[in-house]
Amino acid sequence: MKNLDIKHPKPLEELFGDILFSGKMTRSDRYRLRMAILRNSLSEEHQDIINRLIYSTKRGRLRMMD
Repeated sequence: MKNLDIKHPKPLEELFGDILFSGKMTRSDRYRLRMAILRNSLSEEHQDIINRLIYSTKRGRLRMMD
């Protein structure tokens, strides 16, 4: 079950792991990633992981769920 607690969201590292392990990205996952990008609060490591997620989506290894 996904953690939807806005006050205490799971760390980005855990979110990345869940997405890569399951091969699926939910709407709430996309929202969290979008907010992190817009806040400019990403480390270089986080930026690299997001780039990997985008690449995986392009290659069909990651599915977007609604």
